[in-house]
Amino acid sequence: MKCQVKKKEFTWWYNRSKEESQKPQVEFLPGPGNHFFHFKGKKMWAVTYEGETLLTGWDKKPTKQETMSIMCYGQDTKPLRELVQEAIDFA
Repeated sequence: MKCQVKKKEFTWWYNRSKEESQKPQVEFLPGPGNHFFHFKGKKMWAVTYEGETLLTGWDKKPTKQETMSIMCYGQDTKPLRELVQEAIDFA
């Protein structure tokens, strides 16, 4: 599990003085490795991999490559579709 301060995107004209006086928001993310969990009675697992950091764009901004695979037993894709749909609805 990773814990980090939630990053905000600001435009150059945005007044940051209001935001600086507030407490920062924290977000919890899955760390690299295997994570097992249950979703609607089905045992699932997620494998997260953090790759190397690449310099992208004309400004050579560092971008971290991350991959996540979610799997479950069986041939029915319904539990995976429900998990993805619920994640989209929650976001």
